[in-house]
Amino acid sequence: MRSEEYQLLLSACRQLTKSHPWLQRVQGESAEESANSIKEEMKSFLGEVFSDRERVHKIALHTMQPLLAVFDLGLLQICDLSHFAWQHHDSRVKLIWPDVALPKRPRPSHVFYLLTSNLAQTLQAVRVLLLAGFEGQSRAMVRTFVELADVILAVVADEQYYRYYITVYEDEKKTQEHWRKHLAPGVVRQRLAKLDNELALSKTTSIPAAEVRQDTYKWFSRFSHVDLVAHLMSAYPQSLAGAGMAPLAMLGEVGEATRATFARVLLYLWLFFIHFDRLLWAQHRWNRFRGNRSRRWYRYRSSVFHTLFRENYDLLQGITAEDSS
Repeated sequence: MRSEEYQLLLSACRQLTKSHPWLQRVQGESAEESANSIKEEMKSFLGEVFSDRERVHKIALHTMQPLLAVFDLGLLQICDLSHFAWQHHDSRVKLIWPDVALPKRPRPSHVFYLLTSNLAQTLQAVRVLLLAGFEGQSRAMVRTFVELADVILAVVADEQYYRYYITVYEDEKKTQEHWRKHLAPGVVRQRLAKLDNELALSKTTSIPAAEVRQDTYKWFSRFSHVDLVAHLMSAYPQSLAGAGMAPLAMLGEVGEATRATFARVLLYLWLFFIHFDRLLWAQHRWNRFRGNRSRRWYRYRSSVFHTLFRENYDLLQGITAEDSS
């Protein structure tokens, strides 16, 4: 604790002595001594908590393979999209909807950067939380990622959804009505179900994508609300060793539930990229980029991601099936 922080703590203890002298008396020590006691507890008790998080993270880097390797390649693709959008969001080149007359503000490239930046940040947050043993909290973050991934797909697939997304009202009631009518998760998923048919997804994968989206959103939503079962998962994490569930207070663990979350996120990422990459090249003509804007290396990595995913598909399916049962 820095001296500036300690002085704030000491000031609070001294103020408490004046406002609640009886409370200070029952401690059997002065305000200065109480401040030092709290300082030491923060150093020792919280120090152990933070040390445990580091321990869990180191373990997870090994026990979550090969899922983590596939996840990180997908994360690299998302971050690369965000970086590319950041590099060119002020250029005259329109990254999306190059052949469509759209409102000048916000610029399409700005919108694309806004969405990909938030998507990259959210997926990073999922990784940080999962590897630290924050299972329930990571699943709440995955729900945010799922909503955002669906919206960005709709925005690049349908010009009208682009217009819905950039429409902003000052009136709160109008904002809520607009969201419910056009941007609510269920509404966006209906548009994506049509996209599955438009792009003949059934020829690419036998997975019923609409059902995956519905089930995934419903499954992760439990962890965004007050739910006893969801709370039990965080308070009683299950280890990979199969030793059952054990209470760990404020600590964490990476176990079977962590693997299940990684597996479900990877399935969603795969479905996302199947549509997203195809749309960028077919509808937004990303083959037009040359030189330092060329996206050929991105496409190569994308092919590697799909290969890695398919090589581990049986493992992913087994994990998600066990978690659903």
